[in-house]
Amino acid sequence: MAADDITLLIAAPSPLTREALRRLSGTGRTVLRAATLAEALELHAARRPHVVIIDADLPNPASHGGAHPASRPAEPSPTSPPPPPPYDAPPPPVVRQPGHLADRSPVLDLVRAIRAERGDEDVFLIVLTEPEDHDLRNEALALGANDALRLPLEPPELDARVAVGARQARMARRLRSYSDRLSREMARVAELQMRLLPSSSPYLPGLHVESLYRPSGDASGDYFDYFLLPQHTGNGTGGPVLRVVIADVSGHGARAAFLMSIVRTLVRAQNDGAAARQADGMPPQPLTETVHRINRHLVDIIGGEPDFVTLFAGDIDFFTGTLEYVNAGHCPALLRDGAGGVDRLPSNAPLLGFFSADFTAERRPFPPGSQLLLFTDGLHDWTVHGGARLGPERFLELTEPCLRAGRDVLAAMEAALQDAAGGAPPPFRDDVTALWIRRDAPIAGEFVKQD
Repeated sequence: MAADDITLLIAAPSPLTREALRRLSGTGRTVLRAATLAEALELHAARRPHVVIIDADLPNPASHGGAHPASRPAEPSPTSPPPPPPYDAPPPPVVRQPGHLADRSPVLDLVRAIRAERGDEDVFLIVLTEPEDHDLRNEALALGANDALRLPLEPPELDARVAVGARQARMARRLRSYSDRLSREMARVAELQMRLLPSSSPYLPGLHVESLYRPSGDASGDYFDYFLLPQHTGNGTGGPVLRVVIADVSGHGARAAFLMSIVRTLVRAQNDGAAARQADGMPPQPLTETVHRINRHLVDIIGGEPDFVTLFAGDIDFFTGTLEYVNAGHCPALLRDGAGGVDRLPSNAPLLGFFSADFTAERRPFPPGSQLLLFTDGLHDWTVHGGARLGPERFLELTEPCLRAGRDVLAAMEAALQDAAGGAPPPFRDDVTALWIRRDAPIAGEFVKQD
């Protein structure tokens, strides 16, 4: 079939009506004919027509003898001329009760089956009705018919309506094909994104890491990471340092996912640079310089755009028992001490990607028993019952007791949010990411294993 050809399905009980409609002017049309609801459904499933014309007199197989092929009148020869409008001889007047649709249920059943049951939103449905059949027209349109025409018809009008329906059906199918192709590509992007996230934790005595990652669509603008920095002598001991990062790119979809991959590349590039500096006997690059370089690259890439990145980066030194961090416009991290007290670590630097800036790190104790919870704003940017937004403050009020308890923090946090949503899963609108790091006292004799 050529790209501009259309398939037209005529669902009408009268052979004369079907034949007359078949002879509508226009080239490139494949015409299918059905005398019953069952035939129409079968042809719709098998041939996927662009346009379906449904006669109001389409019979119900349960109450009409015309359901069986052997009982149908013989159709006229294709060479016989079509009868003049209104195609068939006028039938005897039919008296119908206003609003009574029982005798027209096959028409509605066909529309309902195509739209609601089969989910075909592309085909253009035209229903032909008697002039006084207002209820049938209204109900058919409510169920998803695109057009409802009154008999008798002028052939040029019907031909024009079919042409309009064909154009709309072709456009709908092209859009759906494009959408399907885009969905497949986004699914591949999401698959690649998952490979950019850490799949396992470095072996470090006393270290426990859990993560929550739930994109709002196929691709995400959220990013988290954790890895051991190359051991160095800058702290006087060569002890292990775990770098933890969480970031949120503005926006959604492919653009945010692409920028997320850039952020990840920049974060990892700085780590690779640390290994090179160690090999050359040079001291490690400060965390502030790492964030500065990431920001500088982002300004070069998106400085003239409305995009931006929020980021929390921290280095946990397992020998000195400290956490050094920079919070560039990100949600406040939650830090739990060994006694169960929880502190908030708010933003201490501008968000990234807008302009050049200097960054200052802060330092907090992180001895055994300490825990750190990082998250993105998708966890609090959703609507609770009554239409109010949960908001960051309410989220922190729900989450801080989970962190104080110190066990299964992410599971407890999700349960608290579900309770706030009335017992149902929260209707998250944005990407949702959280990272929980717990430091336990190591067992004597355990060793550190690098990635």
